[in-house]
Amino acid sequence: MKQTHPEIKGLLTLIGSILLGLCLLSFVHGSPQANWLGMIGYGIGLGLMWSLGISAYLVVAYLGWIGWKMLMGGAPKLLRMKTVYFGIGVLSLSMLLNLFAEGGGLSSGFIQERLYSEVYLSSYPFPHKVVRFNLGGVPLYYLLRDVPTFNLQHLLSIVGVFITFSLTGLMALILLTNTRIIPLTKSVWSLVKIAGQFLKKVAADFKPTRVKKQQRIIAPPPMQTFKPPSYNEDEEISDLKISTHLEKRPTPGRVKKTMDTKTYEGAFKRFRLPPLNLLTNAKKLDQPTLKKDLEKQAKVLEETLLSFGVEGKVGEINCGPTITSFEIHPPVGVKVQKIKVLENDIALNLQAKSIRIIAPIPGKAAVGVEVPSLYPQEVGFKEMLGEYQKGNKKLHIPIMMGQTVTGGNVISDLTKMPHCIIAGATGSGKSVCINSIVMSILMTARPDEVKLLLVDPKKVELSSYANLPHMIAPVITEAHGAYAALNWLVKEMGYRYEMLKRLKLRNIHAFNNRKVNPEREAELEMEIPRKMPYIVAIIDEFADLMMASSSDLETPIARIAQMARAVGIHLILATQRPSREVITGLIKANFPSRISFKVASRVNSQIILDENGAESLLGNGDLLFLPPGSHVLTRAQGVFIRDEDINRVIDCIERQAGPNYLIKSFDQMAETELASEGASGGKDDLYSQAYQIITETGTASTTFLQRKLKIGYARAASLMDELESNGVIGSQDGSRRRVLLKKD
Repeated sequence: MKQTHPEIKGLLTLIGSILLGLCLLSFVHGSPQANWLGMIGYGIGLGLMWSLGISAYLVVAYLGWIGWKMLMGGAPKLLRMKTVYFGIGVLSLSMLLNLFAEGGGLSSGFIQERLYSEVYLSSYPFPHKVVRFNLGGVPLYYLLRDVPTFNLQHLLSIVGVFITFSLTGLMALILLTNTRIIPLTKSVWSLVKIAGQFLKKVAADFKPTRVKKQQRIIAPPPMQTFKPPSYNEDEEISDLKISTHLEKRPTPGRVKKTMDTKTYEGAFKRFRLPPLNLLTNAKKLDQPTLKKDLEKQAKVLEETLLSFGVEGKVGEINCGPTITSFEIHPPVGVKVQKIKVLENDIALNLQAKSIRIIAPIPGKAAVGVEVPSLYPQEVGFKEMLGEYQKGNKKLHIPIMMGQTVTGGNVISDLTKMPHCIIAGATGSGKSVCINSIVMSILMTARPDEVKLLLVDPKKVELSSYANLPHMIAPVITEAHGAYAALNWLVKEMGYRYEMLKRLKLRNIHAFNNRKVNPEREAELEMEIPRKMPYIVAIIDEFADLMMASSSDLETPIARIAQMARAVGIHLILATQRPSREVITGLIKANFPSRISFKVASRVNSQIILDENGAESLLGNGDLLFLPPGSHVLTRAQGVFIRDEDINRVIDCIERQAGPNYLIKSFDQMAETELASEGASGGKDDLYSQAYQIITETGTASTTFLQRKLKIGYARAASLMDELESNGVIGSQDGSRRRVLLKKD
């Protein structure tokens, strides 16, 4: 019978290849309902993936090519020989793909779920489940390593298998495409020559200024010659006067400014954030035998548990910068507390400095054992900041803290925290953490976006930041200066709330994003700035200040912590002695976020974190972070930043803008001004009433004030101390009555 449609074979072959391609493209292992051609399509896709892996896509493409050739004018010449060559090439490629999967090079979840995978039990170095992704098909994987004794891995080794099948694949490609080797080699050599001549010409025509510009991107130039791109020597930004609504109110020690809000906002239009290349890359150590060492530690851990009657199996192992976490899966019926009490015994057998047991791991049916890493790594500030800048999620005030055991970055938004307590013994990494917080602000915020108020009783830790344009005042080093600064913050908080009240806004975000209406704001009878900067107050060595005047500091700190979040004022307290006298119940209740480095005892850990664990930390940046609104601690290795990097960033900022303090100096405020403030109003709201009662009656005693004002003994005694310090009454002399020194 004569064939009426000579192209029918080509058309059928082409349609068949398209259907096979649809089966493969929609194939998801274990999900027949996801296949576009239903159960039949899933079965065909499963068969192709089982036999050839992802090389099956080449088979589909080859069939489509044959069908197209037949449809357009007849079958290709020497089709049988080409098919043989193609088959050899596909088998060689499949074997190489299996080698690639065996070496652990497959990490894409999108590809993994579309492969035929197998789960089998491995007994080395300990019994555990292993998932095998047959990238090149099951038969060739079986030939590669599962055939007893005569598998290719045993006969040729991995290197031999790679060389053999690479050569066979190359020969099949040459035969299939009918390529001549000598002409091909000459053509490649000619292309190499042309490319070399082109590069030489480009290098000869390359301008020196362009070379310098490229060099600046790779490595920072010397700081004495560094200038930001928009910096102009004829326009000294450091001479610009900065003014906000804060300067319009009379405050002791306030520097008077004359520029309006619009000038203030325009002062930093030319300001550029410090570039990332000012920072140093983190030092990385080689880990040649890490896998074997971890397997050895896992085996020792299992043997230790077994010796105490606990048959636990080690599952997932997470190796962080300084901490390695082993997940132990105990059998049903084993009490978690039984593993918890073995902490010291496990540390002894693992020869570890200290370990921490999490029983259980939140969200998992496993117990975590955290052991110091064999190869500690440094967590670089530059790398973490670079990842944050490349990410899509932007925070208002990002704080770079460190890296978790699983390698994830711990970056928190200070506006969400919104206040924080940092505790840690000497040498635990507390000062480095404070510097990383300040540097996080300097590298991500302009001076008109975030203002800093730093208190440093040691006078050396934070003094290098004194001349930054972000500073509200010079670094505070005295206790009375810290008290004055906190009272100033309370007044600033009240003024900001008054602005929000008159504008009918809820918080600083709504204020900064509002639609400005000059006519309406002019009717409010108070100056309204265009934007309200955040204020971050950092108090280092808080214990020293509390020892000097705890009653003066506790009340304003608690008041700020309770109310200041909505107006963009945030407090960070740091201390190396987290005792109950320093971190009182009132302060602790209003600071939901805590960062604890290594502390001296479990009591200190209970005070700062409300649970044990901080006493078992390693020091040198090892920390526990308690996020706001959560009771689950996050262990991380604190980010490390060098003093040289800090100095380079400070020099870069100071070249663009000099200091322009809103407050001349809190430390140098005259004590008479503070005393007059106390005499006129007093630190206590009942001071004026107590003053009037005592001067009118001539009787000065604590019990007398208790009866007249109907207050407790502690408050009455505090009022008596205030009256004595202001010279209203004399000092107490035994059982004699106090002397009234002045009535006016």
